[in-house]
Amino acid sequence: MAREARTESQTGYYHVMMRGNNREMIFNQTVEKQYFMELLQQQADEEKILIAAYCLMDNHGHLLIKSDLQVMSEALKWINIKFAQRYNYKYKQIGHVFQDRYKSEVINTEEHLIQVMRYIHNNPVKAKIVSKISDYKWSSYKSYTEKKNKLISSEERQMIIDLFSGSIKQFEKFHLEEEITEFLETKEDLEREREDKAKRIIDKYCQQYEIIDAKELKNRKGVLEKVVIEILEKSHLSHRRIAELVGVTRGRVHNIAKKA
Repeated sequence: MAREARTESQTGYYHVMMRGNNREMIFNQTVEKQYFMELLQQQADEEKILIAAYCLMDNHGHLLIKSDLQVMSEALKWINIKFAQRYNYKYKQIGHVFQDRYKSEVINTEEHLIQVMRYIHNNPVKAKIVSKISDYKWSSYKSYTEKKNKLISSEERQMIIDLFSGSIKQFEKFHLEEEITEFLETKEDLEREREDKAKRIIDKYCQQYEIIDAKELKNRKGVLEKVVIEILEKSHLSHRRIAELVGVTRGRVHNIAKKA
């Protein structure tokens, strides 16, 4: 089957995700993250790609890249090959290290750009690895707040900060806002994020209406409808899973959805 052609970004920015084959923890060692960063730096130094943001997790990585589509594809292919050669030699294995081709989505507006950046930087917080974005070493967040990383060019940093009226405080505050939009992510992490959103919505209404157990929502029709509608709007969970979380039948959730 022929591969689907990638869409070209109007702005030159792309959100890229690369993950380990078979969900392997290819970045769980510091030395692996460091080597991947060195490869990124080399391609940036050769002006093949410009890195606007990044975050390396243990089994996948997110990149916010500005580049020509073809040049970026060649640069990422080179990084993939170089990383895999060293990784396979070190661990005495053969075959793919990364799963398939990298995944990507185009970014065509400034609003989308900074939302994706916030999403990338918040990955370790959502995964409960750290409680604060600034505590995670393997992301570009501090490149903007403290100018601590040369991988992010000074020109790119200034352009992003200018979108926040030149204010680091506004940049930091923006990163604390809850993200509603879904972006490129691994299937497992996407499901986890949807569940977390739903549970936060349930907790919010339980606190507001002094409900101790979420299962009691089935006896509070008005509140239940508000909870279900907001979960449907913000989490994209299935009716079946929402029903399980609030302790009602799938049919009841379905009926609420039809009336919304």
